[in-house]
Amino acid sequence: AKVLEKHNQDKNLAHDYELVQLLPDGRELVFPPMENIFYARNGFSLDFLLRPKGPPRKTPPPTPPPRSPRAREMDISATFPKIKATGRRIARALF
Repeated sequence: AKVLEKHNQDKNLAHDYELVQLLPDGRELVFPPMENIFYARNGFSLDFLLRPKGPPRKTPPPTPPPRSPRAREMDISATFPKIKATGRRIARALF
């Protein structure tokens, strides 16, 4: 209602609109009607859209970028990455 009032629209029509944050990769974050967007918004994008409510939109989930072959070879565990990498170098030098 406050957004409509700020833009000189009838705040009684608030139930007919939805506030959406436009995210990277074409995704959207739809806010519930009584949400405090200051705490709920995504900090990466400050692009918002106030649009009339319509049927729910089905957007496909974003596909992850393909991993390079080199990244697959160097799949190092997060616990001891330097030790594991050093061990591989030693093994290559010996054999």
